[in-house]
Amino acid sequence: MAELQNHRVTHHREKLLHAILFFISHTRFCHTLKLFKLLNFLDFEHYRQTGKSVTDMPYRALAQGPVPMALYGEVDNPKPDMGRLVSFMPIHDDLTGELKRRDIKARVGATFNKRLFSKRELEIMDRLAEFFKDTPGNDMSNFSHGRKLPWTKIFRKGAGNKELIPYELALECDPIIGSMPTIDKDELEYRRNLFADLQS
Repeated sequence: MAELQNHRVTHHREKLLHAILFFISHTRFCHTLKLFKLLNFLDFEHYRQTGKSVTDMPYRALAQGPVPMALYGEVDNPKPDMGRLVSFMPIHDDLTGELKRRDIKARVGATFNKRLFSKRELEIMDRLAEFFKDTPGNDMSNFSHGRKLPWTKIFRKGAGNKELIPYELALECDPIIGSMPTIDKDELEYRRNLFADLQS
């Protein structure tokens, strides 16, 4: 049982690292704000279609949008596996010295491993990268905050600040990719029960 759980954590971690590599190499202006939104769209859109997220990260509702707090906490001090693949570079305002953003760059020799992902996951990633390729993070905020997406339902103009965003809300909200169907609730329940049986 512990080996299965450890494998799941390791596999999700690898997917996270390589999703980051994918998005920073397939989009422009990819600093942490944009990356967090792309990862959130990937996880919640995949959950909407299948009942499972891609990275297994929890997200919290902050003013800037949905934030994967574990990854946010790692930006200033990346774990060795992340540090081998990407670097986060703080960009400060020239006049005030205030932090404006953290740009993300792939390390020399870091390559994306598409074998970690299913066909569906890759399709969602491709579509998100294509749609948001040249979109700055702030414009993505306007897109995500103006739609009926899980962050909007939880944040509620600040009343839900820092609250956990349940993945289940993806089933009730506007899809990011409208041409891909939402999982049927009976099928979702069946998959949950099947997965619970596998873990016991």
